Amino acid sequence: MAKNENMARLESNGVSVWLDSFSRDLMGSGKLQELIDEEGVSGLTTNPNIFYKAIHGSSVYDEEIKAGGKAASDILYGLMAGDVRSACDIFRPTAEKSGWVDGRVSLEIDPNISSDSEGMIAAAQKVWEKIERKNAMIKIPATPAGLEAARFCMGHGISVNMTLLFSLPHYQAAVNAFLNGAEDALRSDVDLRSLGSVASLFVSRIDTKVDAMLDKIGTQEALSLKGKAAIANATLAYGLFEKIFSSDPRWADLERAGVRPQRLLWASTSVKNKDYPECMYVDSLVAPKTVNTMPLSTLEAEAEHGKGEPSEFDFDESRRVIEGLAALGIDIEKVSEELQKEGLDQFKDSWNSLTSEIEKKM
Repeated sequence: MAKNENMARLESNGVSVWLDSFSRDLMGSGKLQELIDEEGVSGLTTNPNIFYKAIHGSSVYDEEIKAGGKAASDILYGLMAGDVRSACDIFRPTAEKSGWVDGRVSLEIDPNISSDSEGMIAAAQKVWEKIERKNAMIKIPATPAGLEAARFCMGHGISVNMTLLFSLPHYQAAVNAFLNGAEDALRSDVDLRSLGSVASLFVSRIDTKVDAMLDKIGTQEALSLKGKAAIANATLAYGLFEKIFSSDPRWADLERAGVRPQRLLWASTSVKNKDYPECMYVDSLVAPKTVNTMPLSTLEAEAEHGKGEPSEFDFDESRRVIEGLAALGIDIEKVSEELQKEGLDQFKDSWNSLTSEIEKKM
């Protein structure tokens, strides 16, 4: 339990707090352990953007890069896997105490192969073997090919963080991939005790894109919907989560066999619009069996003045918000497809910049 009162309240209301930030300095300085002890951080997520910030302009990795003697992409995987392995060791007590529910550290595979299911499977297997820690998770994007890869990985004992989900169809597809993969695992000789999965639904990016569209429309009706799309979308996703993991017959069979539920993870929870409260995407999404992965600035804001009280999800109002947007010509599913593509493009840019920088240092 977190020592910080606000974070402890969040934890007691069913939310696992993961940190969406990473660097060797964070581990080596003891700051990560401090966040675990004081703020109740129980997991960590990474992505190519985060690793770019950690490696770009730093000399910490230079010796390992020069000694690599491999292709730049192989060196990059090696650096990331080594760092994630170290983070997994720090989080191992959390993992064991939680029965392998928390204590997870996620690592993304090359986003350039997001349309190649076989390529993603090979990359996931390779990096899973490199990390050699059962509290790791491999991040796989919820593209059509990614859904196939995620099912395969789950079925072969690789824990998966399904990422870059933005819409209800994205989420439903991620759950289906999880259920199919878990059924495959059940038929195989897979250790179900440490097999885990989360479905990462991105939040604030929805508002950033939709708000800009509402500003362009400019009517009073449009402006009244600003800052509501993301929470409404996430609320409806949580309603679907509750329905599936309480009454779906497929899940009931898997639960009896010892499979753990795929939790909803709220990603992109930092506030992009300075007019909105700092903790808006944390305090509006407090619900049992969820994860909120926060950048350090959002985590510090929540620790300082977050509420962390259970959210009273209004599903009818959320549907009205989505319908109101549709009446204005804003299709949330189309917006979500655009956001997923933009997210992949951003990760590709960071990944490609990293490999280019490694090539220069080899």
